[in-house]
Amino acid sequence: MASRLLFNMVARILKALNTTGRELAGAGPQGAVPGGQDIDALLAGKARVMWIAAHPDDESFAGAILARASLYHGCPLHFLVLTRGEGGERCLPGLPGEDVPTQRSREIAEVARLYNASLELRSYFNAPLPVESFPPRHEIGRRWVEQGDPARVIAASIRNFRPDIVLTLAPEVGGTGHPEHQLTARFAMAGARLAASAESDLPEPPHRVSKSYFLVSKYWFMRRFGGGYDPRPWTEAFDVHLPCIGRMTCADVMAEHTRPHRSQDNDMAAMRRVAGLIHRIYLHETDPFGPQPDPLEPAAHGGMARS
Repeated sequence: MASRLLFNMVARILKALNTTGRELAGAGPQGAVPGGQDIDALLAGKARVMWIAAHPDDESFAGAILARASLYHGCPLHFLVLTRGEGGERCLPGLPGEDVPTQRSREIAEVARLYNASLELRSYFNAPLPVESFPPRHEIGRRWVEQGDPARVIAASIRNFRPDIVLTLAPEVGGTGHPEHQLTARFAMAGARLAASAESDLPEPPHRVSKSYFLVSKYWFMRRFGGGYDPRPWTEAFDVHLPCIGRMTCADVMAEHTRPHRSQDNDMAAMRRVAGLIHRIYLHETDPFGPQPDPLEPAAHGGMARS
């Protein structure tokens, strides 16, 4: 209780300090912008959107964009989640007899319904807490490959759903430093390449994703207090205060749709606070067919490594 009160106090201070201008200045310079429409214009054109994540609650990072896509613009939306989150904490119990992965699977299914999204949930290894015990990223990656190459799973999902836009966290920091966030981004880009390849033996015809984006953490307070801060420059900033449902903004919906994740109530309470103090979600548009980091690139550290 004391820690939550302290967090709430800090969040109130940050909300007062994080003006629109200060946030933008703290995000650093904008990177080169590829040609074409911004993401909201694409969504207005009913783009098909695919969210690729490691864990059943990771959609909370992108919730404002996902809400704008599906609930405001009516875009088809698909969630691909690679683990069932069995390594995570359990803040609040689920239904009688539910273990953690069953509870978290039910929670993400409820959230997907709130977003009007289809859901594909896989069962790759999820490193158990505490974070200090996490294996290095490449060791988790090798374990995932032994369970079945995630790039092929992602490519098959892309071919089946045929998205125009793919969203995922970034491959160097991944929002929080979690190695499985980083891995998912790396496998997502490998999957996008494989999905487009005419030489692949996967079912369904090849499909080339039009736009791929990493969500990059570019908030000055994350850098100031030692949290995740992605090195990639942002190429686009999505306004979380755009309208979504009735009088609710996209940020409001992003916050509200964290509530079914009862097992992760500590993190989700923090996400609700963050949704109220940020002004933008920063994106880095990337080319899956250009240079991309290898999923099995050796990482120097375990735990919540930053690279």
